[in-house]
Amino acid sequence: MPATPNSQKIQLMVTIVDRGRGAHVVDLYRKEKLHFNYTSLGLGTANSEILDYLGLGETEKDIVFTTIPTFQIKPVIRKASERFHLHSPGRGILFTIPMTGISGQVQRVLCKNENFESTQEEDTMQGEKQCDLILTILNHGYTDTVMAAAKKAGARGGTVLHARRVGFEDVENLLGFTIQPEKEIIAIIVPRAIKQAVMQEINGVAGLSTEKAGILFSLPISDMAGLNFGPQS
Repeated sequence: MPATPNSQKIQLMVTIVDRGRGAHVVDLYRKEKLHFNYTSLGLGTANSEILDYLGLGETEKDIVFTTIPTFQIKPVIRKASERFHLHSPGRGILFTIPMTGISGQVQRVLCKNENFESTQEEDTMQGEKQCDLILTILNHGYTDTVMAAAKKAGARGGTVLHARRVGFEDVENLLGFTIQPEKEIIAIIVPRAIKQAVMQEINGVAGLSTEKAGILFSLPISDMAGLNFGPQS
């Protein structure tokens, strides 16, 4: 089948599962001819009450970043949901983020095989609900402060990655103060309707003007599995 413009689009797929399951996720994706997979370690931020609600047995996470052609997203999400039981609470989260560009060689490798299932079928996954990914990059040690603010505005939970800033000297000079090198990146998925409220709450307690020195931004999510924003029972 000739390539179509839509089939050539590449997105970033993020899969968050319990520690130790990331290798199984990568195995599945490699079988689907998705060769660009990158794994990181993370930590869930949900408190014990939320953990009980979600049925989570642990908060240590494997985070798998995968580049995926648009035409493969729905079939792959469906297979991952079935294999890892993502429709059951607490088994994991999977979502995709649009990308505006990628190396030409990567696109050619990912899109050379277009024997894929139709993506025009009715989508029964949670991707129908408009959601956003909020990322907060801030000084180490303030995860609880950020999550308390986010939950005040309606967020459920998040995942934290540990990072270290590099090459920030020029920005320090512009801002007029030294920025702590050890960082935490807190990723929170929220319904689009409350995104602004969540970001405002976080910025109020952990923005650049505070000792947390937090920088916030959000990204749209295209498809998603493993999260339900319905009322808690």
